[in-house]
This record gives sequence, C-alpha cells and structure tokens, in this order.
Amino acid sequence: MTALIVGLAAFGPADPPPAGTFSAVEIEKRFEPYLTADRLLMEVAGAKAVRLPDGRTVLLAVASTAAKDGSAADRLRAEKVCRTKALAAVVAEKEGVRVWRAERLEERTVVTQEAGGTESARSVSDLLQVTTAQVQGVAKDMPVVGRWRSKDGAVIYLALGVILDKNGEYVPATDP
Repeated sequence: MTALIVGLAAFGPADPPPAGTFSAVEIEKRFEPYLTADRLLMEVAGAKAVRLPDGRTVLLAVASTAAKDGSAADRLRAEKVCRTKALAAVVAEKEGVRVWRAERLEERTVVTQEAGGTESARSVSDLLQVTTAQVQGVAKDMPVVGRWRSKDGAVIYLALGVILDKNGEYVPATDP
C-alpha cells in the first residue's frame, strides 16, 4: 500500500487545506481528521493507508473527475466514475498495474514538380504513441466517506474509506 503518514492523528496536521481550497466539502466525522490533515490527501487521487498508533489502519481511496454541466445526471455520472476509479486504485495498490505501450512511426517524402521545372520536397513524419494501463482484481466495496469539489467547481472528488483492525478486518462505524 502506498506509504503514507504513520500515526497521523498523533502528530497533527502536516499541510491542512487552506480555507477556500475546496468547496461543498462533506466528510464523515470519523474520516475528517485523516483527509483534512494534509491537503494532498484530498487533492491527489489514489489509494492511501494511514497506520494508527493503536495498530488499526485507515484505508482511503480518493478519485476525481471533471464536472460537466452540473445537472443531476452529471453528478450521478461523476459519482459512478469516481467510485470505479477509487476502487481501481485500491486494486492497483494491491495487485499492480499492467502497462502496454505501442509506438508507430510513419515517414513519407512528398516531392512536388512545378511547371517551370522546379522541384520541392517535403518530409512528413507521423508518430502515434498509445499507452494503456490495465488494473484487474477484486476489491471489497467501500462506503463513500467524503465528497467535495475544487474551489472553482470544475473538479468533483469522492473518497471511499474503511477502518481496519490489526488483523485487517473491517471496523464498523459504531466502533470508535
């Protein structure tokens, strides 16, 4: 799992989000100290694990997508996209990512002969690069623990999260 902050709650904030960095912030109380302790935890997408001093682990997965028209359908699309991206980040941390890359270079020379007998030549190169990343695996579903937007509202963020005990078992929300 991505190495993060050990005992974050014990050490306090590293670089909390400045006021006004995000808008429409809604975070579950028990996850608020971890997500807001460092602004990068809210800005950078991916899976994050925070080891607590008591041996428990807070597992967070943050994802983002561009907002489009702000309609109800757009918010629903953003929620689905972010949930899928967040769960894929958890799987990628656990299972790894398969990366495939291909390049194709096409070169050609165009010679033009004018009526006056002059010739001109032009060389044209087209380079196509394709990179694909694939994540495959199974992740247990995680509940949504936070939603927010960028300050200008152009980016929608979603956080999934669970707290795991020392044995990696889910700690229900009723457990402090």
